[in-house]
Amino acid sequence: MSGQSSGFCNVEQPVEVVLNKTGTLNITLTPGTVGETVEVLAEATTLDTTTAQLQSTYNDRFSQDLGLTSAGGLGAGVLNLSLLSAGVAQSSSLGLGAGPSVGGQRPYNNNFTVEGVDNNNKTVTGYLIVVPNDAVESFTLLQNQFGAEFGHSSGGQFNTVIKSGTNSFHGMVYEYFRNRNMNAVDNIYSLQGLTSNPRFDSNRYGFTFGGPVVKNKLFFFTNFERQPIGLTGTSGGQVQAPTAAGLTAISTDPNLSPTNFGVFKQNVPVAATGVACLPYSTAGANGTCAAGSVEIGNVSISAPAFQNYENLVESGDYNISERDQIRGRYVYNKLDRIDTNANLSTFYTTEPFRYHLFNLSEYHTFKPTVINEFRVGFNRYANTLPDGGFKFSGLDVFPNITLNDLGSGLNIGPDSQSPQFNIQNLYQAVDNITWNRGNHSLKFGVEYREYIAPQQFTQRKRGDYIYNTTQMFLEDISPDNFG
Repeated sequence: MSGQSSGFCNVEQPVEVVLNKTGTLNITLTPGTVGETVEVLAEATTLDTTTAQLQSTYNDRFSQDLGLTSAGGLGAGVLNLSLLSAGVAQSSSLGLGAGPSVGGQRPYNNNFTVEGVDNNNKTVTGYLIVVPNDAVESFTLLQNQFGAEFGHSSGGQFNTVIKSGTNSFHGMVYEYFRNRNMNAVDNIYSLQGLTSNPRFDSNRYGFTFGGPVVKNKLFFFTNFERQPIGLTGTSGGQVQAPTAAGLTAISTDPNLSPTNFGVFKQNVPVAATGVACLPYSTAGANGTCAAGSVEIGNVSISAPAFQNYENLVESGDYNISERDQIRGRYVYNKLDRIDTNANLSTFYTTEPFRYHLFNLSEYHTFKPTVINEFRVGFNRYANTLPDGGFKFSGLDVFPNITLNDLGSGLNIGPDSQSPQFNIQNLYQAVDNITWNRGNHSLKFGVEYREYIAPQQFTQRKRGDYIYNTTQMFLEDISPDNFG
């Protein structure tokens, strides 16, 4: 910012331009001789006396230097910077939702945007897409009484701004690595006699690159990263299954259904040691069991745990003229995690989550006192819980088959809640006009939003078949219960 008048010294004052903030900067001109220049190099604090809102803005140095938990993987990333602001605290027991408690409000009342595009999960309340830390230009938190354009929620207003390209080419290759061996063993685990922490292996790596396509006119910025996370496997519990000798005895059943027996052998693990005898009227003597029963044993199921992330950010800026600028942003998040809710490991599937956010903005200066901003945005979230496409001969899907006499009930089949999907599409258009007239600043705007959120979940869509005895299923006798 500079001030100049005949007979006075020239004054230059740097000013930080902050999103959503109207600042007041007073410049004092002092008499001086022609040719005399006074430069003020320190940045002055801008005071916003036009609104009661409280604002905290954190630039890219905060997101890169504070070691924040990656937004691409576990954790909220730059949104955690809000905890550095006054009046912000961990949500604790204040209720569900994402993010901290702002001004004593529940996390339910927070509002999340990326480049002004709505980024709220309408199902459970919280943010959807995340911007990788190294692609963040700045993060802003608004609280208290903010302007009408932020009337969506009464809690905190969390807005993330994405980096732009510049007239110079800049790039970076990075890696953030964490695992269980880099931390001292927690005292909770030491008291249990453990000598190492539970598995947590997180390796986030990627690159950024940006610069000019046409200097002073067209710029680009890109960021890509991957983050595989390995977690401690969870115990899927213990199931009961026939031993090898027990399977041999079952195969002599003259009423055996080859199809059902084939499904059983393909998916049910074989117990190494027999611990009990399962009633089976047509079985001969086997293992430690006499005729009329089948030897069974215990089998432990250990479920793996992992999450794989990929994130892509594309940014473009085009200076059409001194009066017009176009700004475009695209963010893509990909998450694949394993679904271990099935009883048997052969039916584990990968559950995909996909996120897209697109923003296109046009800024036009009609004259120095009248500025117009037009923005269109699109946000899409899609989560599918697949049934794995497993095949059962004679059926178009694989049902859930429960055998009550094997332990507490052995279930053969995929996750009982699958298949289902949840999709949320947001279409948004905004136009704002700011008009400065004398000592007054007026702002007018209109916004349109449309949500389309198809969902599908039908209980027992693939069918539930419950048999009180394993022999009934293997001989293809009608189940005792079905749904």
